[in-house]
Amino acid sequence: MRSGGSTLLFGALALLLLRGSSVSAQESSATARDTVQATALRAYLDCQEMGCDRDFLVTEMKWVNWMRERLDAEIHVLVTSAATGSGGRQYTVVAIGQKQYAGAADTLAYTSSSNDAEDTRRRGLLRVISQLLLPYAAKTPMGSRLSVSFAAPSTGGDAPSTTAHDRWNYWTYSISANGYGSGEKRQSFENIWSSVSANRTTDTWKIRLSGNFSYNQSLFSFSDGTTYSTLQRSFGLSSIVVRSLDAHWSLGGKAQADRSDYYNTNANIVAGPAIEWDFYPYQEYTRRRLTVLYSVAMQHYAYRETTIYDKDRETRPLHFLAIGLSKRQPWGSANVSLTGSQFLNALKYYNASVNGGVDVRLGKGFSVNLYGNLSRVRDQLYLPRGEATDEDVIARQQALSTNYRYYVMAGLRYQFGSMFNSVVNQRFGAFGGGGGSTMIMSF
Repeated sequence: MRSGGSTLLFGALALLLLRGSSVSAQESSATARDTVQATALRAYLDCQEMGCDRDFLVTEMKWVNWMRERLDAEIHVLVTSAATGSGGRQYTVVAIGQKQYAGAADTLAYTSSSNDAEDTRRRGLLRVISQLLLPYAAKTPMGSRLSVSFAAPSTGGDAPSTTAHDRWNYWTYSISANGYGSGEKRQSFENIWSSVSANRTTDTWKIRLSGNFSYNQSLFSFSDGTTYSTLQRSFGLSSIVVRSLDAHWSLGGKAQADRSDYYNTNANIVAGPAIEWDFYPYQEYTRRRLTVLYSVAMQHYAYRETTIYDKDRETRPLHFLAIGLSKRQPWGSANVSLTGSQFLNALKYYNASVNGGVDVRLGKGFSVNLYGNLSRVRDQLYLPRGEATDEDVIARQQALSTNYRYYVMAGLRYQFGSMFNSVVNQRFGAFGGGGGSTMIMSF
C-alpha cells in the first residue's frame, strides 16, 4: 500500500513537472508573440457613427495595437458619416498622423447602400481603414507578416458600360408602420405611428417628400375608482427642394402642413423660399461646417379651439434665420447654432434660441461634455382660451403658456489603466460583462 502511494506521489510530481515545462514553453511563446505585437502600429479608433462595429474592427485587425487614449497612438483614425439620398451612409475615414507621423493625413471614403446588411457595412469600413493603415504598419517589424490581396473583377460576359442606368432616376421610397402597447392593472398605453417618404438626391438637386401620422392613448385608474385618459394625435406632410449652386451656395424652398392636438391646430401650413451659404466647401460637411440659412414664408393657422387672442384662423408672413457652426476634430467635437423666427406683420411675436454642445478630450483619459439649449418664446399664437386642468398639465395634453424653455446636461469622464485596448471578450454579456446577448435572466 505504501509502495502504491509512493508511486502515485512520484507520478503526480512528474506530471506537475511536465505541465510546468509545457506552461513555461507556452509562456515563452506568448512572450515572443507579445514582443512582436509590441512593435505593431499604434492607432486610436475614433468612430462613433451608425454602423461602426468597434469590436469587429479590433478583432479583425490584430496587426494593429489599438490604444485606449489617442495621445498614445501614432495614427488617429477619425470616422465621420452622412446619410445619402438613397438611405445609405457615406463614411469618410481620415488617418491623422501623430508623433513621428505628425503632419500626415490620408482620407478615403466608403458608401453603403440602404439595403446593405450590417456585416457588409462593417466589412466595407474594415477594408477602407486597413487600406489607410497598411502603409504605416508596413514600416514596423510587423510588416514582414503582412500581405496584400486583390479581388480581380469578373471577366465573364460583356464589359459593363461606363454609365450605369438607374431605372428609378435616383428616387428612393420608404413606408413604415409601427404599433406599441403595454399595460398593467391600473394603467395602459397604446401608440401607433407611421411614415412615408420619397427622396431624390444628386450632386445638384435634393428633394425630400414625407408624411407622418401618430396616435397615442393612455388610460389610468385611480384608487377612488375614477379613470383618466389622454389622447394625442398628429399628422403632417413636408417637402423640401434644394438646388446646389456651387460649393458654398444653395437655393430652394420648403412647404409643410400638419395637424396637432398638442398645439391646438387643425391645420398649420407654412411655405416659402430659402437660401443657404456655407463658409467651408460642402465636401467638408461631415468634419466642419459654418452655415447661414435665411427664409421668408407665409404661415396659415386653423385652430381646433378659439385661441387666447380670439382667433379661429389667421395667416401671417414670417422670416427665419439659422446660423450653425459644427466641428469634429481629433480633440473632440463642438457645435453651436442660433435660430430665430419672427412674424413680419407683428414684430413682437418671435422665437429665438441658442443651442450647442462640446465634447472635449482635455488630456490622457480625461474628457468633459456640456450640452444645452435656451429659447425665448414669444410666438404662442396657438394657445387655446381657458386654463388647462391639473391633469392636462401633468399629462402634457397641450402646450402651456411660457416665455422661455431650456435644458442643460453636463458630464465628466476619467479613465486610467492599461494603454492598450485591442482585446475583445464577449463572455457573460447578459450580466453586463460587455457585448450583446439575447439571453435574459432574473433572480
